[in-house]
Amino acid sequence: MNNYFSLKRFGLLFMKHTVEHYRAYLMSAAVLAGVFLLGGSFVFYMIPGPVDAGFQMAMFGVLMIIAGPLFTSTVFTDLGDKRRAVPMLTLPASQLEKFMVGWVYSYVIFLLVYTGVFYLVLFILINLKPWPAHQIEILTLFQDKFVLVMILFSLLHAVTIYGAIRFEKLHFIKTGFSFFIFYALLIFVNTVFVRFIVGRPIKPVTPFSFLNFQDGMNFYSIGLNAQQSAWAFIVIPIISLLIWIAAYFRFKEKQA
Repeated sequence: MNNYFSLKRFGLLFMKHTVEHYRAYLMSAAVLAGVFLLGGSFVFYMIPGPVDAGFQMAMFGVLMIIAGPLFTSTVFTDLGDKRRAVPMLTLPASQLEKFMVGWVYSYVIFLLVYTGVFYLVLFILINLKPWPAHQIEILTLFQDKFVLVMILFSLLHAVTIYGAIRFEKLHFIKTGFSFFIFYALLIFVNTVFVRFIVGRPIKPVTPFSFLNFQDGMNFYSIGLNAQQSAWAFIVIPIISLLIWIAAYFRFKEKQA
């Protein structure tokens, strides 16, 4: 028997988790649909014409990077309760299988449910109100902006799932607080480093962003070219992967 990962054992563990939590997950999906429907109804009522695909993409991305971390912070709540943590950690399954159940639900299944709910509500709202003399656009996910949203979502998911395992209580609040403290320190260190390189006062700058500075009466903004910007598409996913790995080893420590 493979003590590290067994597909059959993982399937049984996945089914067990589903049976125990499907009610909470269904209610979460219903709440998500309700928020989309109420918020979308207000937006569609306020604007004179149908929303274009660009606005739909913006709403899709913003809501996903909010709802995703909120849901991810709940997948390992059993670890914060000793009465529920002991049965979970002592199940006859490997640590990787237990971790992957939470990862699959909070990443893969969340994305499928979120996308399905978003398109369902979008279809309902578009057909509730007539749009004469208007060309109705429907969001397509096969575009570069969706890749950017997925990269950001993956990073936030990795950070949140690590925080869900690392903290026993108030997972989302503590993870968010730690994330913003780290982000502020990152901006400070990067600004000091870039200021040392260019040898002049500059505006606060984050990695891979624009470098803004003033020279007399002139204001300059320097950005990366396409080839240099491509590194962000490589570095950020690698960082997300490393945080996922760190979260797994943190989960192993819980069971040790």
